[in-house]
Amino acid sequence: MAEGLRLEISELCRDYKLDGRQIRVFEKAEFSVEAGQMVAVVGSSGAGKSTLLHLLGLLDRPTSGEIRYNGVALLASREDVIEDFRNRQVGFVFQFHHLLPEFTAQENVMMPAIIAGSPMAEARERAAALLERVGLAD
Repeated sequence: MAEGLRLEISELCRDYKLDGRQIRVFEKAEFSVEAGQMVAVVGSSGAGKSTLLHLLGLLDRPTSGEIRYNGVALLASREDVIEDFRNRQVGFVFQFHHLLPEFTAQENVMMPAIIAGSPMAEARERAAALLERVGLAD
């Protein structure tokens, strides 16, 4: 793997069964994203954008292929390694955001840090910085 490469997808396939038929969403998809690189996933409705993001975040599993992060084959990893990847390396903002309505925006952003065991003050400070960074501090 090239120096600085962070995320690599190879031979990624995802099939679904619908009414007894096999629907192929991806066939041998390949790409890589380097640290610091910004990427946009665009396409028409039904093109597979959400499926791809669910696969990259390991919320779903591909039919075949490989997802590597920092050289680690995630799909072959133990569940605790996958859970750590999802908790520490991937951030999700869902189309139909799954915010907890009883909490403020800052408290919702703090949740992954709290779950990971970060001190409350550190989680609060980091959440405030993240909200500021994306223009949602107010």
